[in-house]
Parts: sequence; C-alpha cells; structure tokens
Amino acid sequence: MYKRPQLLIVLLAFLHSATLLAQVNVNIEINGLDDKLATNVRLFLSMQQQKSNPLLSESRLRRLYQKAPQEIRNALQPFGYYRPVIESALTQTSPNDWQATYTINPGPPLLIAQFEFTLSKDLLADPEFQNMMQSLPLKKGGIFNHVQYERIKSRLVEMAAERGYFKARFIEHRVEIDLDAYTARVYLNYDGGSRYHFGEVRLKQDVLEPEFLRRYIPFKSGSPYSLYQLIDLQHALNDSDYFQSVEVSPGQPQDQLEVPVNVALTPRKRYRYSLGIGYGTDTGARAKFGWEMPRVNRRGHRFATEARVSEIGYTLSAQYRVPVLNPRTDQMIYSAGIINEKTNVSDSTIKTIGAALNRNHDNWRESLSLNYQREEYVIATDQGISTLLIPGVNWSRTWGRNFLFTLDGLRFDFGLRGATKKIISDTNFFQATGGIKAINPLGSSNRIIARGQLGSTWTDDFHQLPSSVRFFAGGSQSVRGYAYQSLGPVDASGKVIGGKYLMVGSIELEHRFNNKWGLAVFYDGGNAIDNINDKLERGAGFGLRWQSPVGPVRIDVASALSRPDHPWRLHISIGPDL
Repeated sequence: MYKRPQLLIVLLAFLHSATLLAQVNVNIEINGLDDKLATNVRLFLSMQQQKSNPLLSESRLRRLYQKAPQEIRNALQPFGYYRPVIESALTQTSPNDWQATYTINPGPPLLIAQFEFTLSKDLLADPEFQNMMQSLPLKKGGIFNHVQYERIKSRLVEMAAERGYFKARFIEHRVEIDLDAYTARVYLNYDGGSRYHFGEVRLKQDVLEPEFLRRYIPFKSGSPYSLYQLIDLQHALNDSDYFQSVEVSPGQPQDQLEVPVNVALTPRKRYRYSLGIGYGTDTGARAKFGWEMPRVNRRGHRFATEARVSEIGYTLSAQYRVPVLNPRTDQMIYSAGIINEKTNVSDSTIKTIGAALNRNHDNWRESLSLNYQREEYVIATDQGISTLLIPGVNWSRTWGRNFLFTLDGLRFDFGLRGATKKIISDTNFFQATGGIKAINPLGSSNRIIARGQLGSTWTDDFHQLPSSVRFFAGGSQSVRGYAYQSLGPVDASGKVIGGKYLMVGSIELEHRFNNKWGLAVFYDGGNAIDNINDKLERGAGFGLRWQSPVGPVRIDVASALSRPDHPWRLHISIGPDL
C-alpha cells in the first residue's frame, strides 16, 4: 500500500523536471557580415546546430551563448579576419522563445607580407601549370585566405595526377601567421618530377579489327599522359555505338616512365530493333519500325532500314554506312528509299538512290552528296514524272550546350544543290537554302527564340520542277496558323503550286514556371513566293511547353492573321531545340 504514494511523488517530480527542461526556441540574427562570412559563422555556431534539439533548455542555451564569440572568431579566421569586434545580446521574447543577436565587425583582414610559390622545371614548362600560376587567388599584398590556400594545394595535387606527374610531392608547404605584425608569410614549393607518357593501349575485344579501333584513340604511344585524353577515349568508344560497355583504365606506371592503357570492350548485340508511335499536326498520327545491324563486319560497317507511315504518306529507306577518315565524325553513306507524301496541295512519290560523304571541318559539319531520284508528282495542274541527278553540299554548325533543351545557343545551316539536262536530268535548276535559329536567355525564367529560313531557285522552266524541289510554307516548323505546306504562289484556279523563293521568320518569348512547364507567345511571318514583293503571310498565338524525356513538347494555338476571319489552328511538335 505504501508504494502508491511513492509512485505519485516520483511522477510529480518527473513532471516538474520536464517543465523545467521544456524545449526553448531561439532565433539567431547575424549582422555586419556579407553572405559568405555569415554562412560560415552559422556553420560554426553550436547554437545554430542545436536550435532544433528537443532537449534544448534555457540553461543549455545560455551555455551555448557563452561559447559563441570564440566560435565566431574561429569561423572568420579561414577568411583572413583575426581581429573581429563582436557585440552580442540574448533576450527572452516569450516564455519559450529567445532572440540571440550578434553584430560583428570583422576588422582588418590579415595581409600577405611574403608569398613564395615555386614549381619544378618540368611543371614550369607545362602550359596548364603556367595558366594556374597566372591566375593564383593569393599574392603578396593580398588578403590571406586559408580556404584559397588549401584549394591551391589540392589543385596542384589533382593536376599532377591528371597530367602524369606521378612522383610529384611538396618540398615545402607552410604558412606563418604573425599576429603582432598582423601579417602572413606563405611558402609553397612543389616538385613534379618527370612526366609519364602513354605506353601500349591494350584492346580487349574480338569483334572489330584492332587497326580500325585504334583510329578512335586520340593519342599516340609516347605522348605525354593526360587523364582528359583517357576520358576522351572513353567517350569516343561509347559514342561509336559498337559496344554495350566500355572500360578505360590506366595500368601500373612502368619504370620507363610509361603508363599502359587497358580498354575492356563488351560488344552490342548483332541486331537491334526499334518501334515508335507519335502524333504531329503536320503529319497526323505516325509510326515507325527500324531494323539495324550496328556491326556488319570487322571493319565497322553498319546497315539500317526503316519504315515510317503517317496520315500524309510513308517512307521506306535503307542505309549502308562506312566509317572513313576520322571514324568518330566522318562516314560514307550509301542510301536508297521510297518517299510518298500527300498534302493539301501536292501528291508525290520519290524513288531515290544516292551517296553522301559526311565529315567535320573543325566545328563545321559538311555533307557532300549525289542523289539520283525519279519522282511522280501532281501539283494543281502540273503533273508528270521527273528524273534528276542532284549533286549537293551542305554546311552546318551548332553553338551551345544541351541541344535537347537549350538556354543559350545558335544553329546555322546553308546548302547548295542543282541538276542539269546535260547529265541524266530532264530539267535545269540550281537552289540555295539557308537557316538560322538563335536562343537567348532573358532573365532566369525566360528565353527568346528567333528563327529564319531563306531559299532561292534558278530554273528555266519552273513548271517542270517536281514538288520536292519547289518551296512551300506553313506548318508547325514554318508559319504557324496555316496548314502544313499550304502557302505559296497559286495558279489561275487559285491552287497552290509552290514558289521559287522562300522567306520565313519567327520570334517567340517563352516563360518557364519550373523545370518541366512553360508558356510561350509567338509571331511568325513568311511565304513561298515568286517575286520579292509578293505578300508574306502572318500568324501569331500562344503555346504550352513541356520538357519531356525525349525533348520539348510544343502545343501551339495560332491564328492566321492574314486571313479575313483569322481562323485558329492547333500545332503539336516534339523535338530538340537545336
């Protein structure tokens, strides 16, 4: 019976102690420092770290408050401030709420009275280390910063490892702080030793000829070692599409100052299939099926076929690709196919066979082509069968990064093609086309997108040209508000027959709400024309943008401003920005 009163006393004592230890809330205010210094002070403050602790009591808060001045001094020293003046106050704003205020004058910064930075002879001759020396964040007379000092040391070690100085070491690295004179003296002496070179590249695979694969290697045996060239080799072999996995690793450095390179390659399956369905307002519902041999033989040849069908036609194509020159960028393509397209203004079936050499010149992409095509076409009252042998050349270049969704970029392309009756063709023509698309940021959430297209045709008999060589305008990639390829000069009956020239321009403002969604407003103008003074059609509207995994999805509603009743049209397109 005596146990119950004792239990009650213990319970009351526990409740009383819990009341005394009730959690308090504290707001910490730091004044007088820039954001960088204030952030570091908060990282050092025990009060900041424990403010959400359920056991934080008034007595504990006062102990943390007493510790704070020294913690603030420790937080400022890495940035060169050793004489701060700190004013603090701790006030209770309600029974469980407190306010801690620190007003801090960091004081004068500690200056570097002596700065000795020495590199060994081999490092001084290395351009990367030369660039580093020219951009050192510390110098005599500047503020001494411990963080920057440690970064210099870390960067020296990283660069030495990246560039093959495997025996590099610090001869000296120290800092002398004289608080009486209030100065710092810095001594850094780094010896790189001899630089290692690339040794043998060991290719572990049995599906491609070694000599062919070695054309992907961006360095030669005996050239100076560089980690970035190993990464470049990794990317080159991954991008080749011959292998399921690629592992590039440096071997153990040899006594001859050489580093062997091991490359382990797992080939892809011999055959690959693809299937896709989609929808676009220019083409309607569409589907495609592809079959590919990424590796036809040991010389790296490829073969691919593809069938596409949509509401406006179909395409059957086959390509045989042969790597040439630099296999990373250059290839010879032999192709054949049938293309059928039926729009509101034309009906065309093209049978074609051709060859093209695609290669890089610095940052430019060049394509030299020769195509033979036989086309059956109907355009208003013009109809017939056209035979053309068309040589052509195209140059293109893209600036920017992340071409799927671009914040700041530019694409330019220009092409020439033609045919002559003197060689197989049944008509003469010469054609030049050019296009440009620029994307620029406007603030943090907006983009301005501008694009333009120009085309010109010279011929002695326009009506003998098939629809594939005439210019038309209208559609989601041209002048929005009008049907796909519905714009151009008309005949006596008012039917569109296409034009000799093309002029299209567009300006668009896009605002992003987040990483996935955005809205756009736009204005388009242009037409296919026969004379420079011909009328240009106009369209304007707004659209929804969604960043899908395969690229931006654009859903636009545009009004045909040049039409009397300003009709509206829906446009849907999917694809990368550039």
